[in-house]
Amino acid sequence: MSALGVMTTVAGSGSAPAVAAADCSGPAEPGSVVAEAPPEQATLGFKRVWPTTMGRGVTVAVIDTGVDGSHPQLRGAVGQGWDFVDSAPSGGTDCVSHGTAVASLIAARPVPGIGFVGVAPEASILPVRVVERTDSGLGEPAVLARAIRWAVDHGARVVNISLVTAEDTADLRAAVRYANEHDVLLVAAAGTRPSNTELPDPADGTDPPYYPAAYPGVLGVGAVDGAGARLASSPVASYVDIAAPGGPVLAATRVRGHGAWSGTSFATGLVSGVAALVRAAEPKLTAAEVERRLLATANRVAGGPGTAGYTHGMVDPYRAVTEKVVAGGVQVLPEMPPRTTDPALVRAEVRHRSMVRTATTIGIGAVIVVVILALTVVVNRRRATGAVRPAAATSSAGPTQSPDLPPLEESYFAVPKLTGR
Repeated sequence: MSALGVMTTVAGSGSAPAVAAADCSGPAEPGSVVAEAPPEQATLGFKRVWPTTMGRGVTVAVIDTGVDGSHPQLRGAVGQGWDFVDSAPSGGTDCVSHGTAVASLIAARPVPGIGFVGVAPEASILPVRVVERTDSGLGEPAVLARAIRWAVDHGARVVNISLVTAEDTADLRAAVRYANEHDVLLVAAAGTRPSNTELPDPADGTDPPYYPAAYPGVLGVGAVDGAGARLASSPVASYVDIAAPGGPVLAATRVRGHGAWSGTSFATGLVSGVAALVRAAEPKLTAAEVERRLLATANRVAGGPGTAGYTHGMVDPYRAVTEKVVAGGVQVLPEMPPRTTDPALVRAEVRHRSMVRTATTIGIGAVIVVVILALTVVVNRRRATGAVRPAAATSSAGPTQSPDLPPLEESYFAVPKLTGR
């Protein structure tokens, strides 16, 4: 298995002391807490979907390095999974933060004062630990195959696979078919291009395949940067079905805090979160229909559909949840019928508007007359008692209004007061 992402240091508030991890050799340090909302959240705009769905009732399995459910934004989100490294129930040990970061992009809960949050913050995470480190080489295709089957058998409706293999095996193929037959959507990272490989010309060739993303029935995910351009590390291949932000993106680290991560692993987490939103909003859709919805509603990139490394384009959470898909495409609503005009109705409408204007004019006139009469009575009473105010001096700035005359809007909208005799 190959490493699909890296973490860099992120400046934030507070510092994180060394924290020991059970069953970890040289555990990674937690990141600093970052309060600001990351820009990729604004790019995806997934909060627009939350009035409709936040992913409640959908379980997303994360096949990775484990998920640390003690992180403040993952408490209550992570269930008991399975640890294939230690052959024991749990999956909650994460020595390098990779799986925790992916899970947080899917379902991190909101916390006051923290801008970062997962795409589907009411979804549940099922942790499935298959390696201790993404660069350890401990994982095998057979382990991935068993992990997929285990996740399917334990209630996952979406399975996020951010670890890949270059080996195409019968076991892994059979596990993918098993998930397809049980209506479970597989979302897999497209992998990482070798660092010594020049960018291929899309017309001349593509990168070698990575599995399980390259299998039919698996949604393969590529990564783009903040400007929407494909990451240099994201493969150029036909099995890259859809793209999402993947470099850098903010995500959780083990224990607490956040880090900046890059790679197709983290783009995959974002797409899995969108899949959870769709499955929660449209529970009757099959996994294949959810995949088709995501592809049909993706935002097109420069170059149009089929562009190498993007294929269908950038995932769009709002469109994926709100738009309907028919026969593999976005449903086009019919045009409004032509408006017909009835001359009799037009004449009746003109008469009605004329009557309304006349009644309004009469009403306003009556109010003005009442106001003038009331003011006249007040002035006459003051003159009779000698309580008339002296005229205000005229300034060089222009004439001033008489203090005896209240502003028009005040007198016009005032509620009449009843006085007893």
